[in-house]
Amino acid sequence: MIFSAPLGPGHVARQQLCRAGESLVWATYRQTFHYAVDGLDQLGAPGRSLFGRGLSAVGRGAGDLALTVLGGGGDTADDNAPAADHLVFGRSSGSLAPSAMSRFSPGTRVDRLWALTSDRLVVAERAAAPVEEPAKSFLGKAIGFGREVGKILSDNRRKYGDHVEGEPVTAPAYEVVHEFPRAQIAHAEPGRVTFTDGSGVEFLLDSPTPVADEVVVRELTRFWLRPGEHLVLGLPPIVAHVGGVVGGALHVPWTASGPMPSLDLDKPRWPLPAPPSPPDWIDDPTLGYWLEAPSVSSAAVSLADHFAFSLGNARLAVSDQRVAVVYPTHLFEAKPSSVFTTFAEIPRGAVRSVENTYAGCSLPARPVVRLTFADGSALTLRRP
Repeated sequence: MIFSAPLGPGHVARQQLCRAGESLVWATYRQTFHYAVDGLDQLGAPGRSLFGRGLSAVGRGAGDLALTVLGGGGDTADDNAPAADHLVFGRSSGSLAPSAMSRFSPGTRVDRLWALTSDRLVVAERAAAPVEEPAKSFLGKAIGFGREVGKILSDNRRKYGDHVEGEPVTAPAYEVVHEFPRAQIAHAEPGRVTFTDGSGVEFLLDSPTPVADEVVVRELTRFWLRPGEHLVLGLPPIVAHVGGVVGGALHVPWTASGPMPSLDLDKPRWPLPAPPSPPDWIDDPTLGYWLEAPSVSSAAVSLADHFAFSLGNARLAVSDQRVAVVYPTHLFEAKPSSVFTTFAEIPRGAVRSVENTYAGCSLPARPVVRLTFADGSALTLRRP
């Protein structure tokens, strides 16, 4: 896990941008936009454009326009502009999308949060951090400096970017700078919004494709599988908290409810999860697992207990015969007699499905593995 990563856009948009009764469809962080507008170059100056050369974005598949621009569709005068991560297209500068975005500077990096809701498309910008007032006298400055130095010297907590050991992850503040009402939106899909006049915004997304960890697959195949057994899924350890809903109660983070192995593990020096938002758990950089179960006796809980307890030392293994939590045996034995030690083994007959899917409302989409059990419980794990 990368604990220094910011809280994801879906979580932030739901908490800061959505109004009462408004549902979130998707959200994404973007920084730099270019124009793809008839009569304008990519930075909005009069000149040749994609439309002027007969390359209409209206009705094209998502990504086609992006490939044209990234492949050198802009004018040579704009070659030094920062690469765009979203495009504003339209037939003219007076179209809905270009007209609305004309108040902003193309080709510059600004932290923006875009959110599509049930009612509108929202554009928000990262709020500037408050400026502290300087001390009024030399003595005041000296005292203030001494206090800050004292805090730094006495605080030995680990820092992960903006996040601190033992403290909940905080959401960056965003302020709405523009919104397009739903009545202006003709069509919307993940990564592309087209307005009623044919103009719109295309977000250049690079959705991660899960790739099997060859080392994990090789080790589990060689040292964990039984004769005649075939590996279906093997994940590397996920160093992160577990969160979830068990028996109708929210637990973030979840702590093991049953007896655990006799292991002497260090106290975790991790940040704590942000104030919970169950639909957006995947956006929290401290959460690697999400548990849903009717009771603590559920199958998913038996697995989640180990992931919560092991502090990233345990991993998930799935074969055509069983699902289990696997620890390195050297954690238990000075001279290990095997490579892996298995706990919480569940027969495949008790597993309803193992799915590679996506979670949350953030774009690019976040890949996960979801295990659903016959007793109605489920455990979702973040893909590395």
